[in-house]
Amino acid sequence: MIVLRSLVVLTLCACCASLAGAGGPASKPATPSYLITNDDRPPKTATSSTVFTLANDGTLHNATRVSLGGGGAAGGYFASKRVSVLSSGSAACAFLSLGASGDISVVDLQSLRDIGNYPASSTDSGIDNGTGLANNGSYLYASFSTSNTIGTFAILPGCALQFLSDISPVGKHGASVKGMAVHGSMLVVAYGDGSIESFNIAAGAPVSNGDLQDATGRATDRYPTGVDITQDSHFAVFGDMATNTTVEISDISSGKLTRSALYTLGIAGNSNNILLSPDGTLLYITNTGTGQVSAVFFDKTTGVVTPGCTTAHLRGFDSGWVFMGGLATQLNSGTGSTLYVAEYGTPSGIGVVNVTSGTGKCTLTEAAHSPVRAPNTTTLLSIGVYPPRQY
Repeated sequence: MIVLRSLVVLTLCACCASLAGAGGPASKPATPSYLITNDDRPPKTATSSTVFTLANDGTLHNATRVSLGGGGAAGGYFASKRVSVLSSGSAACAFLSLGASGDISVVDLQSLRDIGNYPASSTDSGIDNGTGLANNGSYLYASFSTSNTIGTFAILPGCALQFLSDISPVGKHGASVKGMAVHGSMLVVAYGDGSIESFNIAAGAPVSNGDLQDATGRATDRYPTGVDITQDSHFAVFGDMATNTTVEISDISSGKLTRSALYTLGIAGNSNNILLSPDGTLLYITNTGTGQVSAVFFDKTTGVVTPGCTTAHLRGFDSGWVFMGGLATQLNSGTGSTLYVAEYGTPSGIGVVNVTSGTGKCTLTEAAHSPVRAPNTTTLLSIGVYPPRQY
């Protein structure tokens, strides 16, 4: 699915210095928890990012706008993640794609400043439908929707980037990449034509594993777009563009995609965006067609998916915001506790959903203060959380 406009927002919050001990030297303060939005403002408008401080109870505070320069794509593919967060050693940063200018902006979350915009190749462009991002701690990958390329950047000390190379992957029926995920030495992509493929990224630049294939759902007009990978790299998980809640699971333990297993899990419309809970027991799904969020149970051993729970229509659907974008969880352990969802429209906001799960049952309940207004955008599609989920 394609959205016509989008925005890049990032809000950052300063933290106070603390002492290592009485009379001792000042130690560097711990980086607070943040929710980061990509405002993706129109091509001729200087874009920005907004970072909210995450409180212990999951509420969002202190929205701070960070100007990024460059221009966004103002919309695009729902499953294209325009925020990629890194926490590795002393590094704490957020990468944000600038679709119109073809650059990647980097915000240092410890100093709370934009440290620069990094270009890819002169032929790489995501102005039409945005630029998706994913990182594995060593490399950042950017899928450019207009040039149909995936660029590889080395992540340098201090979160700076160095462009290395790009490839031009094409789906089995000629489509470009809509969604992608990386974990360890594997990158998995979903094309817009119902086909899927994986790449070996052990040496940095993606090399196809020779497994380009149609997903099972394509035969019944269910096209994978959202992608995630389990913590043990056993399964690739796909969320389908479909009239109902449909996901597909492929066993990748051999180092390649296998034929996907198709699961129809409810009547809530569409399932473009997906996110595994940090513990891998739940799969969260945005039902953008009906303004709902679903959670289904995922068996980490077998890859089997079973029905779970679905919210009511989230507040403001069709009366303000009209589409759902990316997902993020408050915590990087357990079920994630609180689930956040990007809401695209006027006004844009962040839906806040409380999660409970146990003994084969779950509930998803929209928080009383939801949605939280995204103050710097009317076209919110992508969000991220620091610290990120660790694999």
